[in-house]
Amino acid sequence: MRIVARRAFLNLLRNPEASLLQIIMLTVLALIVGIIFFDVDDSIQIGIQNRYGAFFFMTMNMVFSNMSAVQVFMKERVIFLHESANGFYRVSCYFLSKIFCDILPLRIFPTTMFAVITYWMIGLRAEATKFFIYLLNLLMTTLSAALLAFCVGARISTISVAMAIIPLCFILMLIFGGLFVNITSLPTWLQWLKWISIFRYSLNTLSINEFSGMVFVDGNMTVNGEDYLISQGIPTGTWGLWQNQLALFIMQIILLTLAYIQLRTVPKLK
Repeated sequence: MRIVARRAFLNLLRNPEASLLQIIMLTVLALIVGIIFFDVDDSIQIGIQNRYGAFFFMTMNMVFSNMSAVQVFMKERVIFLHESANGFYRVSCYFLSKIFCDILPLRIFPTTMFAVITYWMIGLRAEATKFFIYLLNLLMTTLSAALLAFCVGARISTISVAMAIIPLCFILMLIFGGLFVNITSLPTWLQWLKWISIFRYSLNTLSINEFSGMVFVDGNMTVNGEDYLISQGIPTGTWGLWQNQLALFIMQIILLTLAYIQLRTVPKLK
């Protein structure tokens, strides 16, 4: 595994364009989000709307910016099939080395930079615990989206087909995230799709983390953050927050397992 991981890492160093592009893209997007929503206030109308708008924009960036992960197993597919069929290494060694060498430089590091820039520019709650929950949620959102792309890329050999399937999956998750459509108004046989929406879990976590304990004021009117969350059908409290992260974690385990199974069952020719 060490040799396979070293080769993957060297390939990354020889072709740093993807890493640099991912870092530059997320840094620019972070600055754009920070400028648009800079130093949000605590008014009822503007404060709530701008915060939720920022959360949606950030979640969408975290999801759609990971479409490139679909190519991780496709770039060296022919080499992998040949070497694996001839017993050069186990499928698990190749799988784990590719995952590790992609997630750290292309997913975790750029997302951390994005979180640091946006959190303080927007002016969200100046509390260490709140910030680290915010960072954790963005990382979990990024990893969930990337693992879904890995899962698709492990089975499909044509990049154009894979790049058409991934945005379709993300758009379906976006629709059933609860922002554009009231889930309760949908037919019962469609409502279950909300449970596989990365957007739903990410937006709920960001909202609970920020709005809990806040009071928004407009003149003589006040609105508690918890009341707003309840009005949006978002569960409050500690378990209300962490159940979303647990759901993302379970989703990651399932997608990781499926990606491995699909890579292992790909027909190999010597």
